[in-house]
Amino acid sequence: MRLIRLMARRPRPAALLAAGLATALLGTVGVLGTDAPAAPAPPASGATLTLPGDDNADGRIDEDESGWSCRTMGNRLCGGDVPPECERAGDAVQLCATVAARAPYGWTNADGSTVDVPDGRAMIRDLDETPGTAPWADALAALDAEYREHAPRA
Repeated sequence: MRLIRLMARRPRPAALLAAGLATALLGTVGVLGTDAPAAPAPPASGATLTLPGDDNADGRIDEDESGWSCRTMGNRLCGGDVPPECERAGDAVQLCATVAARAPYGWTNADGSTVDVPDGRAMIRDLDETPGTAPWADALAALDAEYREHAPRA
């Protein structure tokens, strides 16, 4: 019974301070006592760091080198993943590929009139703006917003 009363009692400030100091001391010893791996030394003056897959040894892996992964590097789209309508998309290639992949859809307005929208590739081909420009990217964003507003929910 006495043990239960001792456990139910609130800890004294001195005990809390001692426990906090002990934790801080152990944490400091743990951090300072471990050997951290050294950072790699920079290459000698004029030399470049050779990376696996860096075929031309220029210190970086470019898109046409064996170490390039189109799934994780760059725009994350690989060869056949980029529809022809998006080849000159520039920075908007991800959004372009998303819009291009959409099937036709439609909706009915409040007045009973219907709107039918063609598939994404047709919509991209119908844009008047020049691919890869800011107005073209804005037009893609508008197509995407319209789809998100009106497309049927699954």
